[in-house]
Amino acid sequence: MSAAHEPLRVLTWNVWFGGHRFEERCEALLAELGRRRPDVIALQEVTPALREALAAAPWAAGYDVRDDDDGTVEPKRLGYGVVVLARRAVRTAEVLGDLPTAMERRLVAVDLACGLTVATIHLESMATSGTTRVAQLAILQPWLARRGADVCLVGDLNFSPADAGETTTLDPEFVDVWPALHPDDPGYTVDSDVNTMRREVMGKTSRKRIDRVLVRSARWRATAIERVGMAPIDVDGTFPSDHFGLEVTLTPTA
Repeated sequence: MSAAHEPLRVLTWNVWFGGHRFEERCEALLAELGRRRPDVIALQEVTPALREALAAAPWAAGYDVRDDDDGTVEPKRLGYGVVVLARRAVRTAEVLGDLPTAMERRLVAVDLACGLTVATIHLESMATSGTTRVAQLAILQPWLARRGADVCLVGDLNFSPADAGETTTLDPEFVDVWPALHPDDPGYTVDSDVNTMRREVMGKTSRKRIDRVLVRSARWRATAIERVGMAPIDVDGTFPSDHFGLEVTLTPTA
């Protein structure tokens, strides 16, 4: 079977820029990514220290690494960004930096040789930034549509399905994979009832599904999706991140 006709696994994860037990969390994160070895890895909140650790990981040698630094911007004020790693052949890659943002948010898209574009974004944070997220979606969605008919958009979108402004701005041709495959499971990617580290560090409870996998394609169909990083890595209740990741399997339809 040629690569163009093989199922493709994409993993997205907001890995949390916070310094809380960074070394332990970084080691666990890299071990989990190396164990899973998906075809495409999309990470948000990647700090320079994590970027260096990724580059040094033996398993990462087989990946083409693209980040949101295209040389046109000053060093990030917030100290983190998004990174895409692909072990499927990459035809082209591009950064969309022309987005309204006070948080230096940029999108990275990789056009795979198999015909699928995988893009990742970390939309503007904070509950009060809904208008900015709507504006970001209004720009990035037509930009992705111009890249081709087959697109998988992943990342931390920072809004829940109940947030009407952003939700109504989503291209209706995008399939939100989690509810499509698990309609009876809320699929929280932030859940301080499970991730007690988040509750202790943040000092508040939160349960929401803000990390998404969206697919718009006639050639690729999502056949499986699961959350990752849902178990503590030590007896102290440390988790790899304050978010859970998502891994989706995309299967060619023909």
